[in-house]
Amino acid sequence: MIAANKNDIFDAILYAYFKRVTRRAFHTIAARGLDTLRRLPADRPVIIFCNHTNWWDGVIMYLLTREMRHKAGYLMMEEKQMKHYRFFAWLGAFSVDLSSPIRSAAALRYAQRLLQINETAIVIFPQGRICRRNELIDVKPGTEYLAKSSPQAMLVPMAMHYEFFREDRPNALIEIGEPFPGIECYEGRIAHEVNETYAKVHQSAREQDLTDFQPLFPPRLPLNKRWEWVKMLFSGRLREFTPTN
Repeated sequence: MIAANKNDIFDAILYAYFKRVTRRAFHTIAARGLDTLRRLPADRPVIIFCNHTNWWDGVIMYLLTREMRHKAGYLMMEEKQMKHYRFFAWLGAFSVDLSSPIRSAAALRYAQRLLQINETAIVIFPQGRICRRNELIDVKPGTEYLAKSSPQAMLVPMAMHYEFFREDRPNALIEIGEPFPGIECYEGRIAHEVNETYAKVHQSAREQDLTDFQPLFPPRLPLNKRWEWVKMLFSGRLREFTPTN
């Protein structure tokens, strides 16, 4: 397996880079439950479980873990993907080889060692693969094993959904569920919690309702609003400008 090799200098550089490229790619990246994430206890490690539908998931999870100032973020990443993007190791990613039970067990042992440190927060995509949007979320046995073997950890269900509203770029919406201690993790609970969390964010996306969602970064104006702003500026009507469609 490829171990994490966190590096503060590269972390700062890549954070600035990913912040820039995600702001260009999305109208907004917004989360509901950020305060819950920020209030997680400092004296207990954290495991975050989230659905996985595309490549952006890992980048957005990386940006999101920066909201937990009191935690060191890690991400379990499929080994064949990490071989292509080895720089993720500098951000705290480590690999898991799902083609072999022996090799995948090595990643679980590595995660268990990280979880002995209270400042650790590990993001896991329990499906173990990129899945279709709206696909029922299942959980690999190793994921449940890690959760049950970490009774001291706080487990956080999370879900992401990508949706176009009225802007020229999609929105990335994140629902942060209610944390629960690892000691209360029974068989099937992780799948249940993540599916319930996804149902909430999917409902909000369908209704285009961003109530209680907080943007990670200030949204950029869509193309039509930038043009509208220029026209109002030269016509002296800038006070009438509204940034939303």
